[in-house]
Amino acid sequence: MPGKGEPHSSRMLKAPAAMVASVAVRRVLHAGWKMVTGTEPPAAPGDKRVPLGQAVAWAVLFGGAVTTVRMIASRYASSLLLSRAQRQGLPEPGQEESPGQPLPEPAAPGLPYLMVVAVLAWRRRR
Repeated sequence: MPGKGEPHSSRMLKAPAAMVASVAVRRVLHAGWKMVTGTEPPAAPGDKRVPLGQAVAWAVLFGGAVTTVRMIASRYASSLLLSRAQRQGLPEPGQEESPGQPLPEPAAPGLPYLMVVAVLAWRRRR
């Protein structure tokens, strides 16, 4: 079960971070949809008056973006509470290194880096 071995502080920080990220991506998607199509995004994609292509495009875009941003935000929030040694996969002070220990995996880019890249790509597109 995910989160079972996590400290409570980490779990309590992940939920608000995911909610804030969801609200932010919702606003960005609404503005982007309006800028690209010139119309408001469908309020209820399940409504039969909304064209099927538009409903499917909005559902895929919105669902994928919200899920991805929530996952990134919760991972970033939990990584803020980890010690440097845990983040790098190094043994804690006082622990002996075992020769069979696998090498740590390279770190993924952080949330601030991804936000900067997104803003720069958006500004270049304009």
